[in-house]
Amino acid sequence: MGRKYPDYPYVGTGAVIIDDGKILLVKRANEPNRGFWSVPGGVVRLGETLHSALIREVKEETGLDIEVKDIACVSEEIFRNGDIKFHYIIIDFFAEVKSGELKAGSDAMDAKWFTFDEVERIQAVEFIKKFVRRLKNKEEGIFLK
Repeated sequence: MGRKYPDYPYVGTGAVIIDDGKILLVKRANEPNRGFWSVPGGVVRLGETLHSALIREVKEETGLDIEVKDIACVSEEIFRNGDIKFHYIIIDFFAEVKSGELKAGSDAMDAKWFTFDEVERIQAVEFIKKFVRRLKNKEEGIFLK
């Protein structure tokens, strides 16, 4: 069974990495959201902790080693085309870069730093645009609808 047309939701985790007023985003190389900018991250494997999954995914997608901090937000994405094509529950964590050189890796077409204002003008997934607006406006709350 693949992630397409699942029998149950998959758990994903993402890294919200902000440095000097910029957020790190990757251009997704795979569905869903292929070609859109989003935070680095991916699906948690069976037996893997949220933190270890996030550390692995960020390294694979960006070449960076991170330290995982507190929860940034929790969201869900459900893609339909009659049936449910994809369903993810996503837990994003704030993270800090410990070491490494930024370069796009597996599952990423590109990786770049963006100012919050630039995020509004790029082809980013809608949840990222909402999240950045919340950061700019200093809005609180963990669940992002």
